[in-house]
Amino acid sequence: MTPPTRSAAVLLSLLFVACSSNAATGPVVHESHSVERGAATRARVDIDMSAGELAVTSGATTLLDGGFDFNVADLKPAIAYTVDGATGTLTVSQGSTSGDYENRWRLSLNDATPLDLHIALGAGDAKLELGRLSLDSLAVRLGAGDVEVDLRGTPTKSYSAKIQAGAGDTTIRLPADVGISARTVGLIGDVSVSGLEQRDGRWVNTRATTYPVTVDVEVQRAIGDLKIIAE
Repeated sequence: MTPPTRSAAVLLSLLFVACSSNAATGPVVHESHSVERGAATRARVDIDMSAGELAVTSGATTLLDGGFDFNVADLKPAIAYTVDGATGTLTVSQGSTSGDYENRWRLSLNDATPLDLHIALGAGDAKLELGRLSLDSLAVRLGAGDVEVDLRGTPTKSYSAKIQAGAGDTTIRLPADVGISARTVGLIGDVSVSGLEQRDGRWVNTRATTYPVTVDVEVQRAIGDLKIIAE
């Protein structure tokens, strides 16, 4: 294996320091939160989780329906929603801690609302099933851990998706029935792509230049294997 770059070595050392201290824990608290869309016809949603297990899917009858489990007070979720004209802005965030703790989010978003969706997870694992959402844009950022981004569905409009992963394995599932154009950049790790062919520095399918709906994907990763599957 190629020796780690300076940036990769720094990232690994920071992760070691972050995991080496302990936090005061208590019993696991469960909270459920639901956010109505109100007068908005579209929304920007920012999900910012410090560390833990994150799952995001579709199917909510409201803008957001979420379950939160945590056992450190600093991890209590903060939820804010405002509406300005036709656009709603929803932020779901939390503080940070360290040590041996439990922190799990299970979030569901509304299928019918056009979304600019931004998801950030400092450390942990994320499973994001987003293909049935009405996405205008998607940005995913993960510091350390494994992430699976499932965009399979039948989108009716083009959108861009940017996925940034630090240390961990990344799996991206794409719909094969629309145009796909993907670009990957990485430092350490293997890349496996199925259902696409490489052309002019990008991974594309046969519909990339002819189909009216295209998903444009950019993947940046530091350390870890990448799988892209179009099906």
